[in-house]
Amino acid sequence: MRGLVKLFEALLAIAIVLAAGLYVGSEWILRRPHDVPDDRLAIPRDAASLAEGARLARLAGCRGCHGPDGQGATWSSDWLGGTIAPPAIARKIAGYSNEELVRLLRYGVKKDGSTLFIMSTAAIRNWSDEDLGRIVAWARSVKPGPQDSLAETSYGPLPRLAMLTGTLRPSFRNVRLAPERRPVETGRYFYDAICSECHHLGMETPMREGGQIAPALAPMAASYDLAGFRRLLRSGAGRSRRDLGLMREVATESAQVLSDAEISALHSYLKGEAARLGRGPGE
Repeated sequence: MRGLVKLFEALLAIAIVLAAGLYVGSEWILRRPHDVPDDRLAIPRDAASLAEGARLARLAGCRGCHGPDGQGATWSSDWLGGTIAPPAIARKIAGYSNEELVRLLRYGVKKDGSTLFIMSTAAIRNWSDEDLGRIVAWARSVKPGPQDSLAETSYGPLPRLAMLTGTLRPSFRNVRLAPERRPVETGRYFYDAICSECHHLGMETPMREGGQIAPALAPMAASYDLAGFRRLLRSGAGRSRRDLGLMREVATESAQVLSDAEISALHSYLKGEAARLGRGPGE
């Protein structure tokens, strides 16, 4: 009996040490500071820029994650995963300057220098200075309301372990990719700013969640005529009746606000990339 008690005590001590190591190690990752470029953008105030900022905020996924009116949301909450809750925009950014907000969106770094984890900056950092300025202008126009979520993200043991193993990667980026202005030819621009987070041009990409595979985008797009590609981006409906899952969600939440001209430019760019890569439609 005494031996069992000692074994239990030993196992308990090991568990406490491992839990402490998990917490201390993940807290160091969560709290360490990061240096990023100090981009100072012009933030417009006119009605046309605010309207365009609202549209771009949908394309960037801001309104898909934080709610259509920026009211915030709770994605999940349990003891293993913790609470994953995109915050109410107006409440969260009230204490941020415009420069700090640009660093948050473009480089994934909070005002104290620590990194975000859930919000990806892989695609957002491709938005031009003028377009990101419009998104910031829209975010500033969002007002707090009684519908705002008060939930805060807190990480449980599973995401903390994923941080330590590198399977949950930080949002931090320190390389500037954005042009000053949106280019005239917008096909590649919208691929970089919208599609590249999930899709590579020439190879399949495993998604981080759900076990889905994002197809190589260039040959997939080349397999559609323009009308079919427009329908795909507006409704998430492909050539078959198969539910496209995440693609359907992305289309209905964000991509549907692309203009006909922007969809045409994107389709043309992707078809050209398929030809450059020597990939036929659907290959």
